[in-house]
Amino acid sequence: MSADQLNAFLLKVSGDRALQQRLRVSDAATAAELAAEAGFDVTVGDLIRYKARATTWQLSDAELAVVAQWQPHDQPYWWQYIWPIG
Repeated sequence: MSADQLNAFLLKVSGDRALQQRLRVSDAATAAELAAEAGFDVTVGDLIRYKARATTWQLSDAELAVVAQWQPHDQPYWWQYIWPIG
């Protein structure tokens, strides 16, 4: 995981309302794609690990991508609620 890349991406998003809106409706794969489009090396695994960073077990990016696919389609993600609407 590149915490620096994820933190830099989140910093960029914090100043970009259009990107915030796009991220708010993104699933894990789309959020990783948005990060890549913005020039950041952020994976699905990075995004999922950020939410679960306090856990002591570790999964690979490939394993976390499978976990993300298992999530219900209406599953909220932390990046969808980090910035206020409006």
